[in-house]
Amino acid sequence: MKVTILGSGTAVPSLTRSSSGILLQDEGVNTLFDFGYGTLRQLLNCGIDYHQIHRIFFTHNHPDHICDLIPFLFGSRYYNEPRTENLEIVAGPGFEDFFKQMINVFGSWLQPTEYAIKIITQDESEKSYGSLRVLSKKVKHIAMSRGYRVTNSKGATLAISGDTDYCQAMVELGQNVDLMILECAFPNDMKCPGHLTPDLASQLAREAGCKRLCLTHFYPPCDLEQIRTQFKFDGELFLAEDLMKFTL
Repeated sequence: MKVTILGSGTAVPSLTRSSSGILLQDEGVNTLFDFGYGTLRQLLNCGIDYHQIHRIFFTHNHPDHICDLIPFLFGSRYYNEPRTENLEIVAGPGFEDFFKQMINVFGSWLQPTEYAIKIITQDESEKSYGSLRVLSKKVKHIAMSRGYRVTNSKGATLAISGDTDYCQAMVELGQNVDLMILECAFPNDMKCPGHLTPDLASQLAREAGCKRLCLTHFYPPCDLEQIRTQFKFDGELFLAEDLMKFTL
């Protein structure tokens, strides 16, 4: 299982950080978790275009986690070389209605011409997708927010929080995983509801007992070296940068 951080940033535009997005590659299948703005370009930097994304999971529908889906679907209609492989999109309850409204806003411009889109609602359950088993739980951000635990056929494990505050569900998703990717949006003295700080992310990671931890989703007030000094975690700690790669 290979994991690439496509976007380590937030809603604030940055020359160095795209918005939230993670690429998971396993047994020839390319899976996305979130699709924030700038991540489509980062996919191209990885040599992947609209023909080569097989499935997309969304943690929730805030713009910095979803908005590159629009140019992706628009580009997939390109008449000279349209996408032909069907696409699955997986998300929590409420996403399907949101998706239909988004499509209606753009009329026919996002409608597939040579392929079909299947929306799969996954609430708090475990489902299989090819070589991957994916467990989802509701995390503390908005009603639609879901965190994920992914296990491949060889037993490698990955946990992805999306946006979340400290919650027991995320601790459970991260139990003893090979890699946990947690947001850490603000420093300790700027706590914002629905987001983690170094202290809370430290607590969550320690309770989960994950082997490696990658912090991401940094708003500009984050001084990354300060975050590193504030963090209390005995395992390997990584501060995400766009195109950072992991092999599990």
